[in-house]
Amino acid sequence: MDSTLHLDARRADIEVGDRQVNLYPIESDGRASDRTGERRAGSDAGRGVRQMGLLFVAAGAIGFVGDVLPGAIGYRSLTSVMLDAFNVAAGITMILLRKKRLLHGRVGLLLAVFCMATVAVNIASGVRPPAAYGSYFVLVMVWVGIWYPPWTVISLSPVMMCAYLAPFFLGASRPPGAVPAVLVVVPVAVVAGETIAHYTDKVKRAEESRERLLSELSRDVVTDELTGVGNRRLGEMLLKSLEPDDAVAIFDVDLFKQVNDTYGHPEGDRLLHQLGSCLSASLRGRDAVARMGGEEFMIVMRGAGPEGVITASRLLRLWRESSPLATISAGVAVHRPKTSPEATYAAADRALYNAKHTGRDRAVLDDGVGMAA
Repeated sequence: MDSTLHLDARRADIEVGDRQVNLYPIESDGRASDRTGERRAGSDAGRGVRQMGLLFVAAGAIGFVGDVLPGAIGYRSLTSVMLDAFNVAAGITMILLRKKRLLHGRVGLLLAVFCMATVAVNIASGVRPPAAYGSYFVLVMVWVGIWYPPWTVISLSPVMMCAYLAPFFLGASRPPGAVPAVLVVVPVAVVAGETIAHYTDKVKRAEESRERLLSELSRDVVTDELTGVGNRRLGEMLLKSLEPDDAVAIFDVDLFKQVNDTYGHPEGDRLLHQLGSCLSASLRGRDAVARMGGEEFMIVMRGAGPEGVITASRLLRLWRESSPLATISAGVAVHRPKTSPEATYAAADRALYNAKHTGRDRAVLDDGVGMAA
């Protein structure tokens, strides 16, 4: 199965087939998942605004049919045509503005209030059949139930009651039982809206829980448990994603066996964890780090070219300033066109070997012809 990667600091978005799995920052403090939740909420809000816009357009289009249908209430009525045109224009405006944050969140409830006011104006003008009056309000509350949390519909019920009764107290004709019908219409609309809201909320919670679990599992698949950076699996995926002018740097702890022999394996593990934290915290946004095994780490620096060795030297200096139990050495190679990722990695490993045998605690760049410079 084909897979592609897009990586930034301690983060990977992996597309497998037509599905994208987001791997959140390895030492996540929750902000990445919060950002993802915010994006999802914004997308949902945009779809809600779009749906309301479509409802307005549909109402206006249906009204236009009545405007030209002999015997319909709005037949040949200029007022009806104007109101229908207004509904279509309002709907198109909502669709065009659906991505504007101004219409998202609680402010978006003003669309429901606006819709109820529009229905009331249509009834007051006498161009809508009174028999269908209550169904419009039920439809509005169903929309609120789909896109807003439980109990929101109940909070809007006083507004709905006022919008329902307003036309009759402003002079609109009152068919028999029209006013008392509010005692039926409002409860039905509230029950319908709240039922949908509670069901939708339950489904969303289940989906969020599933996505959170998938994200955690996906992150664990490419995370090194000891150091918190990417593991060898992620490292191999990084190598496969190399593009010309990317730099591959291999870092290795100098005389690591002596650290374990002198201070014990727990201190050796702590040293590796500190190194992983140091490397990952110093990366640019597009770069990524992985532990390839033992005391060896790899960093892929996107588009760094030969200057990758300068970055590697800076990382060595930062590590040295932390007074560690051992220094590190680095070998750097630049990925060239028509060169395999394995060859580039081997070149970086060759440069690392040169760094080890010329004094350690240094970064060496492979010159691309089998020697290190």
